[in-house]
Amino acid sequence: MRIMYSMEFSGESSAEDYWSTHKGSETMRENTMKLVSGVGERKLEIDSLINGASENWPLERMAVVDRNILRVASYELLECLDVPTAVVVDEALEIAKNYSSPDSVPFINGILGKIAKESRDQQ
Repeated sequence: MRIMYSMEFSGESSAEDYWSTHKGSETMRENTMKLVSGVGERKLEIDSLINGASENWPLERMAVVDRNILRVASYELLECLDVPTAVVVDEALEIAKNYSSPDSVPFINGILGKIAKESRDQQ
């Protein structure tokens, strides 16, 4: 999430720019890069899902942090089927509690609930 936020907010052109100034284990880097590249590859689809689930609140109006929490969690709901839905949502909400406003938590929860119902119930 931090990498995506950095890329969107500071204009860094790739996730590799992030690693030039931050440390992390090789496993952390690999897992993080998988998420970041996966979100990037499916960004249009993910953004469409988020827009569809967030009635009357377009993606462009969302806080950068919230938007990227939703993107990562949506990707995990679509692609990481071995991770239970509750775990994906709980992790997203914990990140929101730490990095976003208190109002963002129920907002993110509602959107992810709709996306989970739409994406995971159909599989």
